[in-house]
Amino acid sequence: SGKTTLLLTVLGALRADEGHVYLGGDLIDDLPLDERRIGYLPQDFGLFPHLSVGDNVAFGLRVAGHSKELVSERVREVLGLVELEGFEARIPGQLSGGEKQRVALARALAINPSLLLLDEPLSNVDEATKAEVKAKLKKIIGETRVTTVCVIHDARDAFDLGDRIAVMHAGKIIQFARPSDLAKSPSSDLVRSLIASVC
Repeated sequence: SGKTTLLLTVLGALRADEGHVYLGGDLIDDLPLDERRIGYLPQDFGLFPHLSVGDNVAFGLRVAGHSKELVSERVREVLGLVELEGFEARIPGQLSGGEKQRVALARALAINPSLLLLDEPLSNVDEATKAEVKAKLKKIIGETRVTTVCVIHDARDAFDLGDRIAVMHAGKIIQFARPSDLAKSPSSDLVRSLIASVC
């Protein structure tokens, strides 16, 4: 439906054929990706396999030219936030899937983003641990208070995590509403069918 394409366009990795991207009221169409201060968690987590957890989390901060002291402090802070204190020296190959995801989330948060983009954060999580991952995501997003756009294909997960839900079909947003309003007043039979498992 174009969910990932939309995220990558906002991130700056793709350029829209038409329309514009605004962030905080500012037009950012021509702003380079590395100047947008957008945290991004890809589906495959995108960790560098040869770098330690600490170096993975520090990557964006170092690219931005921050001091060694600030980088170390921020890495400790965000690893604490995702409950991975003491994991700095490990490499991704030594981590579980859930731990890799939290390292990738810590890296996305390390830059103090003005916007956080999560692409299918529950797609690589087994059903047994999904509830725990959702609870942790909700807690972390709540604590950081960063505006977050989360791509999810399962309506139940969207209702559990979102305070606003955009339903997409064929590259267009066909309804954007609070979960309660979406449940009470789906705008079409298609939206009704997509949220049938929840409502």
